[in-house]
Amino acid sequence: MKTVSCLLLLGFFATVTHAQHKISLTTSDNKAPSGMDISGIQVINAVSDSSLLGYVQTGMLNRWGEAVADKPLTIFLQSYVDEQYKSIYKKDAPQLLWVIQELHINERTFSMSEKGFVRLKANAFAGNETFKWITQIDTVLVMSGLDVTHKHGDHIAEALQLLLQASLASKQPDSPAYPVSEIKEKAMQRYRKPALEEKTHEDGIYMTFEAFINDTPSFINVAYDSNTKHFYYKDSTGKRIYVDKFWGLRREGMAFKQYEGKLIPIEQKQNAIVLTDYLPNARRKNNVILGSMIGGGLIGGAIAGAASGGTLPTVDLPYIKKKAPLATGVDIETGEFTL
Repeated sequence: MKTVSCLLLLGFFATVTHAQHKISLTTSDNKAPSGMDISGIQVINAVSDSSLLGYVQTGMLNRWGEAVADKPLTIFLQSYVDEQYKSIYKKDAPQLLWVIQELHINERTFSMSEKGFVRLKANAFAGNETFKWITQIDTVLVMSGLDVTHKHGDHIAEALQLLLQASLASKQPDSPAYPVSEIKEKAMQRYRKPALEEKTHEDGIYMTFEAFINDTPSFINVAYDSNTKHFYYKDSTGKRIYVDKFWGLRREGMAFKQYEGKLIPIEQKQNAIVLTDYLPNARRKNNVILGSMIGGGLIGGAIAGAASGGTLPTVDLPYIKKKAPLATGVDIETGEFTL
């Protein structure tokens, strides 16, 4: 019976469903930060992928699933801001305009705890009919606990509170003022990159992210040498030139980013570059931990064996020294792994 139980449990891990988990924002009695008076906050949704917020783990066995806002993203943010901060608004004062560029959450399970992460990247403007840029925030917040899944709403609210603090603390610079339409147009310019356009992309090796995002391969007609386990191209004399380290690769319609000598499959989703196999690979990693928690032996060994086929990079952040978040995508401006 023990063997049957182990097989059933392994089968459960293998067939776990990808249920969606809805994230809500609820108002709190956070004290409004001091600073300039404002008459309101307008939110512009300019995120690279508005279809989901990230990934969470739920239940006793940490079932993986997608996390989505409980309303369309623009309404999700604007309705919360209106309700949360209406008490600090003052008539005839300037307004704040927030351009949300990235908003992502993620989780990571460790042997005795969980970590929850939220990334917020946004630009803040102030004015009325026209607006001046006043500040930018780009940060990843971390929380710890035994069940971080149900706290992501509070965590997002905390990130928005930081944006408000930064906005109110900023002095309006002597910079040009723009109408909202022009600010929206400029916010979308970051997505007008050749690599994000819907077209056929040329196969080849891209030595840098700049080459990848501009769709200009460094080398074309690339082949793979299975003996040396290296990619190569031929120069004008026909000599093989082996390429060891590079940013990425396109081959037969698929795209990859190099990471520690491995190729991580990536793809476009809306205006984002995401890890193609994030969810199943994250589940495999989590199953290794669950196996060790259950007791190792047959279960742990079998799960560990199944997990060996997937590799997930972490996000390199100088202010998170240990237990960094797993990457779910590639930053479209820097080419680095991100939530």
